[in-house]
Amino acid sequence: MQSWPIATPVTRKSFLQSAAAAVVAAPLAGSLLSGCGRAARSNHLVVAAATTPPSLDWELVFGREVYDHVFNLNDRLTRWQQIPAPDEDGGFDLAWQASNFAEITEPRMAEGWEVTNGGKTYTFSLRKGWPSHAGNEFTAADVKWTFERSFALDGITSFYNSISRIERPEDVKALDQHTVRIELAEPGPDLLLTLSTFWRAIVDSELAKSHATSADPWAKRWLKRHEAGFGPFKLEELSPGSQVVWLAHKEHPFPPALDQITFKEVPASSDRLAALTSGEAHAAQFLSPTDMQRVQNGDGVRLWNFQGYVIAQCPMNPSYPPLDDVRVRQALSYATPYRQILDQVFRGFAGPAAGPLSDHAAGFDPSLHPYTYDPVRARGLLREAGHAKGFTTTLAYNTADPLGAPVSAQLRSAFEDVGVALEVEPLPPSTYPQALFTGQRPMFFYEGGSDSPDPAYALGLFYQSKSSNNWVGYASAKVDACLADAGRAQLAWDQRVEQHKRCAELIANDAPWLWIAQPGFQVSTRSDVTGINWYAGEGVDWSRVSFTS
Repeated sequence: MQSWPIATPVTRKSFLQSAAAAVVAAPLAGSLLSGCGRAARSNHLVVAAATTPPSLDWELVFGREVYDHVFNLNDRLTRWQQIPAPDEDGGFDLAWQASNFAEITEPRMAEGWEVTNGGKTYTFSLRKGWPSHAGNEFTAADVKWTFERSFALDGITSFYNSISRIERPEDVKALDQHTVRIELAEPGPDLLLTLSTFWRAIVDSELAKSHATSADPWAKRWLKRHEAGFGPFKLEELSPGSQVVWLAHKEHPFPPALDQITFKEVPASSDRLAALTSGEAHAAQFLSPTDMQRVQNGDGVRLWNFQGYVIAQCPMNPSYPPLDDVRVRQALSYATPYRQILDQVFRGFAGPAAGPLSDHAAGFDPSLHPYTYDPVRARGLLREAGHAKGFTTTLAYNTADPLGAPVSAQLRSAFEDVGVALEVEPLPPSTYPQALFTGQRPMFFYEGGSDSPDPAYALGLFYQSKSSNNWVGYASAKVDACLADAGRAQLAWDQRVEQHKRCAELIANDAPWLWIAQPGFQVSTRSDVTGINWYAGEGVDWSRVSFTS
């Protein structure tokens, strides 16, 4: 078996800088959350959430408003190993900085696996007696049906099939009730790495098939509002625009500490903060930097901060001229006021971005990112591209993201200085994902990234021309060739990482996206909540969370 040692990624110093003292928001005069008053101190945790998820079907939806639900209502064959967070007492981080990729992957629904045939055959032994939320035992048939669904829908996980070298649904075989074999076209590290991501959840095939129809053989319509999972929590209620309720899956092999979690929709960040500080909620998601400063300096509340992998960025759609001209995209990259956005919008809760790789990825090299704020150079590139008088374009953002409006305002003002009129379009979370995934606007503000430390995954996810996650249709024959060459099975891990640096440089010079900042991952809670953690996909493994004594 070939080993794939993982290079230790470069990490920035903690970007949670000391912020100016701020007064914590006063408790609400009235109750934001139904049920009124202070959240009961039982084994029931209340989260003030920005929105409810537009869908629970991970093949067809993407975004941080769905991550917690996709992760915790489902389970996977393998998991990233979690370790005590070095700077967050009581918290957990990912072991992404291990010296070998195998050390960061641990068994979950598979109790073990054997690698044979020169690294091309993986045989998984499945855990026995693992019930779904419907009471159906987990078997190899569930794994096979999940992969068949992935190929049939050609959705988000189709990229994982491709990068793992799984070419056909027939390459996933149920050998018996508790043994699965996966045949790869070529050996490589990506099968285990991708199996640990959010999106490789296993479906209770018996339940899902009972809701399939001839017109909908993969139960897309039913799985949009329901779940067929094996995760530590099960769905009790999904009321769009109101709340989501989870109950503990007590029969889970690794049962959660909490009995119930309720996510209450509270659209405004300031209102989520008020719910937290008044005690109406035990946790608040996706607060604005200003509100996180108040938590940081408040009594009875705590700000948890993790490095994460997110990049605040803007895909630019070449289907909307003149964004098909690399000189125009480069001009907008030079017109972006990076430091001003860090200071005035993120307020110390982000570090600078440096191209298509986050600093949590192997191969991160900030020297490969050529762009700084240079409006003179931006105007010159626009003149060279035939747009001396500028042009008009549109940027859309998700209203559930408190950073969408202020970042868009900064870009609009800076672009105006170089002659570009930026029209800003706020989209509600019910329509933003579909607009993003189908490239229906020239530009988007998007906070996300690659939920794997492998640079082949991180770069291929958004920039390989045939990737299912290349939403705006960026295509470069040079980049595709570079990614294919750098991902060759014959390369040892350190060679793989070095080769992908060439690809990252090509992508950066092509400027298909604006890479603005790296915000990290923060969660705000009451001070009696412990076990908060970061799992790649920008979510929390809520099964590890509990109240202190």
